Amino acid sequence: MTLVTPTTTAAPAGWYRDPLGLPQLRWWNGMTWTNTIQETRPEVHVGESAFASASEPLVGTFVA
Repeated sequence: MTLVTPTTTAAPAGWYRDPLGLPQLRWWNGMTWTNTIQETRPEVHVGESAFASASEPLVGTFVA
């Protein structure tokens, strides 16, 4: 797996860690850094148990 960062040629626009090392996120518009920043948010890890299995219908789902 290749880690995509704004310094690689395939870096899509998005929020990245501030290249200046500040504890914030900065918007990369696909070509250059912008002045748009936001506070760093904790990463959320979702485990397998958070998803229903494919054999179980979701609550409120119509099953014919």
